[in-house]
Amino acid sequence: MLPIKNLKIFLFIILFNICFSQSLYESVEDLEMKWEEYTTYQKEELLSFIDFLFQQEYYDKCITAGFRYNFLYPQDSLIPEIYFFIARSYEQLSEYKKALEFYKKSQNLVKSNSSLFKSNQYRITYIYLILGNFKEVNKISEVSQDPYLITFNGFAKFNDLDFVGSKNEFNKARKLFKSKSNRRNLSILMRACENVEKLPNLNPMRAALYGIIPGGGRIYLQQYRQAIATFSSTLFLSFSLNRNNDETILSKWIPRLGFIVIYAGSIYGSYKGIEEANMGRERRYINRVQRKYNSKLFLNFPEIKYISNKP
Repeated sequence: MLPIKNLKIFLFIILFNICFSQSLYESVEDLEMKWEEYTTYQKEELLSFIDFLFQQEYYDKCITAGFRYNFLYPQDSLIPEIYFFIARSYEQLSEYKKALEFYKKSQNLVKSNSSLFKSNQYRITYIYLILGNFKEVNKISEVSQDPYLITFNGFAKFNDLDFVGSKNEFNKARKLFKSKSNRRNLSILMRACENVEKLPNLNPMRAALYGIIPGGGRIYLQQYRQAIATFSSTLFLSFSLNRNNDETILSKWIPRLGFIVIYAGSIYGSYKGIEEANMGRERRYINRVQRKYNSKLFLNFPEIKYISNKP
């Protein structure tokens, strides 16, 4: 029999070998499980980081992190949400064409009845609106019963000086909205449509009569630069006619013809400039209205705020 001391040493060696071999030779299944746990942790950390960057307004870095996620997990189910946040970041940076590109990419990856599809649709329509692409806004919204899309179409018509159409769209959206603040703002915009139609238009005959005085018609139209240019040119030619003692045909008739052309053009231009001047007054009015009541007030539609909290 072994001495007790040697027996203890022998047992220690056996136990050590058993423990060491277990840690050294883990099964493939165990290793795969550990790797999955590790990569899941890495993925969740990156998602949280993207949320953090967007919420803290580091939009350029948020875009970079989004592209990294797309590179690492190209088949992941959250890629539509990643594209959405990339687009939102581009929008915040006023890079609207890139924003449109990624909103459309996100929208194409989800079902048409999903909340993310709607969020993309709202953002796409809004960007078309601020870019002045009113035809696209109308194309998206014309058959819609969504109050947000109808409202954006109302703004498109409002900026296109179609005040009757704009009022109708605002009224339609107001009936569909549940939000009291949205309904109140739409009521104000409807009154603005009514008021702009009541703006006193400038009179073309009065403009022509003012135009008898060189530059006077342009002053009536509030086109002060053109008024100064017309008055100065007419004054210069009148001065040339009075000072000119040369009897050649060219020197005699060219200033006279120039004077007649500028003088007649002043009267005719004042008459024809009425439409442009009236449109200018309307645009100034709607710009004043939209300093306070603009389409940004209606960006309160539901949309995802965080990716990492999405189940």
